[in-house]
Amino acid sequence: MAHTVILGTGVIGLSTAFYLRQHQPGTTIHLVDSAQELFSSASGYAGGFLAKDWFRPNLVPLAELSFEEHKKLAEEENGKERWAYAKSVTVSYEPNGPLLGGKRGEDWLLEGTSRAGLVEARREHRDGEVPEWLRRVDGDSVNVIDDGSGTAIV
Repeated sequence: MAHTVILGTGVIGLSTAFYLRQHQPGTTIHLVDSAQELFSSASGYAGGFLAKDWFRPNLVPLAELSFEEHKKLAEEENGKERWAYAKSVTVSYEPNGPLLGGKRGEDWLLEGTSRAGLVEARREHRDGEVPEWLRRVDGDSVNVIDDGSGTAIV
């Protein structure tokens, strides 16, 4: 049996190993990562947050596929219990005004912005949708970005 070496242990590398494991023994799959610390790249920075369409338009098809695969895998493998997969109602909170500097999140890792600015569909929150622990003052804006159909956490 041939051995397979996968470079990178982010979500893509680990997903590749997971699906490859269905076709060859795990002892023939080797993961290599050059990072000196855990969670030091995009997968780690995402902190377990999954979004279906918070990306540049040319990346949306890939993001949708990834989101649906996470959802399908969680359903098939009892992800709710095994790795705490859950749908997530996502809100945008802006204290007394717009996002800092008005920047959007096209390159959120490098620019230190938020991907929430990429989402076009927003609406004012309804009672019960905003977490009770979120303290607000008059003038703050809270909008529902996603009702749980397009965002999740792991």
